[in-house]
Amino acid sequence: MGEQEQPEEKGNNSNRKQDVNFTPDEKNPGSYKYFPDDPVQGLNKYKFIMKGDSEYYDPCQECSEMSRKCLERNPFDKSQCQEYFDAYRDCKKMWMKTRRENRKQWEK
Repeated sequence: MGEQEQPEEKGNNSNRKQDVNFTPDEKNPGSYKYFPDDPVQGLNKYKFIMKGDSEYYDPCQECSEMSRKCLERNPFDKSQCQEYFDAYRDCKKMWMKTRRENRKQWEK
């Protein structure tokens, strides 16, 4: 028998925390990224375009999950999870800004 392939992790491999470059341009702190998702990645564009009209697609799902898990760990004390909420908000802002700037790329 040949080698067995390892099943892929849920999501794409570029969202693995060890692969995320949180400081892409060391000279410009404004370019730092404080969330693991990449909402402007080509795969996210494709999934957004291919979803059904009544379906919801969240390219910042990993940030959302991190926020939810933090709330579960800290008996729903929102003050303990503010960094996660901020990361999700920043991810959504980046996604919406990119969609507004490049509207044609995000349409069917």
